[in-house]
Amino acid sequence: MVQPLTRIGIWILFWLAAANGIFLYLAPGLADTEYAWAIKPAVNAAFIGAGFLAGTLATGLVLWRAREWRTFSTLPIALWVLASSLALATFIHEDRFFWDYPLTWVWTAVYVGVPFAVPFLVWRQRRDAEAKPAASCKLKGLRITSAIVGAALLIGSVALFLFPADLLEHWPWTLTPLLARAVAAWYALFGTMLVSCAIGLRRPHEAFIPYATLTCWTVLLLALPLLHPDDVSAGGPWLALMLALLALGAYGVLRSAAGFFAART
Repeated sequence: MVQPLTRIGIWILFWLAAANGIFLYLAPGLADTEYAWAIKPAVNAAFIGAGFLAGTLATGLVLWRAREWRTFSTLPIALWVLASSLALATFIHEDRFFWDYPLTWVWTAVYVGVPFAVPFLVWRQRRDAEAKPAASCKLKGLRITSAIVGAALLIGSVALFLFPADLLEHWPWTLTPLLARAVAAWYALFGTMLVSCAIGLRRPHEAFIPYATLTCWTVLLLALPLLHPDDVSAGGPWLALMLALLALGAYGVLRSAAGFFAART
């Protein structure tokens, strides 16, 4: 069962993700002056917006269909990693933020608060959670692939977060150290999610929300070179990575969709 307090938290995340995602992805040029810090070029705002829009899909699916904790139990640790990383980036680069802008304080409160709220809500959910079922053999290939890809994403995102100055020149568009750490935080979220799925998935329907979220994110990111051609230079390795993630996301969706929509899960 999804507890009422958990559902309230998911509703809050849904509206925060939707507001940020719509603004940053659809009006990225405004993020230079109308966000918690100056985000430019515009492709960086759109990148962050893509993550929030994917999060809107994830939380929306949970609110719409989820009745069991296990339907989305692989997601909270990924959210914890994202929020903790962005909070740390905020503290490291506090001089880059517009502290006289009220929404900057909202940004900070969310990313400082989430790392405390998530473990509390997970603890409450696990107290009443259903017994862990045996792992389905149908998910073996998906879980192994997710473990490998997720670990690689985590290694890359940690490197980008810790050593942004050394890796900026290899990115297909211009990044500042702050933006590099924000980008790393989103890749860390999806890397953590994939590792969490590799460890925690038991039944096919449990895979639908995380892999639909991954698919949505990769589609939105693959559109960036088309939407911002002046900002994005040749990025063959990045494009190959995103296509691989798209294939993994689509595979996970195909393996799980029938079970997810067959009944309330």
